[in-house]
Amino acid sequence: MRKIIPVLLFALLPNISFANERFIPVELWSGGEITGAQEITFPETDFNFGYKERHSIRGPINWENPRNGEIIQVYDRSRYSKKTGKTVQQLWTVTNNNQCLGRVFDNRRSKFITNGCKFPIGNWKEGEHRSFTSDYYDKEKGNYQRIKSIKILDLGKTKLSCLKFRWRMTQDDSVIDENIYEYCHKKGLVKVNGKKRF
Repeated sequence: MRKIIPVLLFALLPNISFANERFIPVELWSGGEITGAQEITFPETDFNFGYKERHSIRGPINWENPRNGEIIQVYDRSRYSKKTGKTVQQLWTVTNNNQCLGRVFDNRRSKFITNGCKFPIGNWKEGEHRSFTSDYYDKEKGNYQRIKSIKILDLGKTKLSCLKFRWRMTQDDSVIDENIYEYCHKKGLVKVNGKKRF
C-alpha cells in the first residue's frame, strides 16, 4: 500500500493543475453566450450592463486609427458621465498577442493607446500575474508609457463561472489606478471593488 500512494498522488497532479486553468473568451466581457470554444473571436454584441444598464458595448466595427491609418476591428464601449455631463467613449480590441482586451482610444483627452490591457482573455491560471507595457499618446502629454498588470483572483470551476481579477496601472513605479473586477456569464461586468454601482 505504501508503494501505491505516491503513484496515485503523482497521477493526480496534472489534473490539479488543469483544474486551476481556464480559457477566458471575449464573450465573458461582451455579455454573449459562452460556447466553450477555445478560440479568440470578435462576436457581435449590442449589450447594456452595470447599474441601471448605464454602460453599453456595441460592435465589432471597423475603425481607422487617424494616427497611423491602420484599420482594425473594435468594440465601442460607452457610458454617460454625470460628473462631466458627457458620454465617455472607449474603443476596445484584442491586444498583446491575444492575452487581453484593451483600449485603443479613449475620448477623455483623446488618448490613443497601443497594447492596452484591461481584461484577460485566452488561457489563464488562478493566481497568475502578467504585466504589459502600454504606449499612450495625447495632445496634452505627448508620448508616454504605463504598465498594466492583471492577477487572477478567482477563475471559478466551469466555463460559465464568474471571473474575479485585480487590475493595476502604474507609471514610474507609482500606482495610478487599481481595481478588482468581477465579470459573469451574460451579465458582463457586475462588480468593481465589490460594489454593484459603478
